[in-house]
Amino acid sequence: MSKIYNLVMIDVECSYSEHIEAFNVGFFSDRDQAESTAKKYLRDINGFKDYNVTYQILEKNIMGDNHSDHILEIFIIYGWNENENMDEIDIIESDCYLNEHDAENWLKKLQLCHVRKEWCIDKYIINECYCKDGFVRV
Repeated sequence: MSKIYNLVMIDVECSYSEHIEAFNVGFFSDRDQAESTAKKYLRDINGFKDYNVTYQILEKNIMGDNHSDHILEIFIIYGWNENENMDEIDIIESDCYLNEHDAENWLKKLQLCHVRKEWCIDKYIINECYCKDGFVRV
């Protein structure tokens, strides 16, 4: 089973007990690349450099047969509820899948086991950064 590394930036000041204000920066083929990207965001990118922001690098499993040495994209299933502030809570996040068909099959299984208001499957390009422009608070 292959592994991938998910870089998540966390706005500490806007997080509270049942909600973490997180920015999914991207998925990286190795931990060192995720770590150097996190440091660049904290140093150079608006919002991340301006506020009390930290980061996590989460190791994720890639499910399925990988017949290539280089994975280009992955699919992840998310399920969640919303609280009275419209914040996402009770989040379920699946392993990574190599194709959308496998993710759709697992989505059906997860929906039978977990009651959530919202569900989606997201596609990510490996080693591509999201949230490139940073953020501002209003």
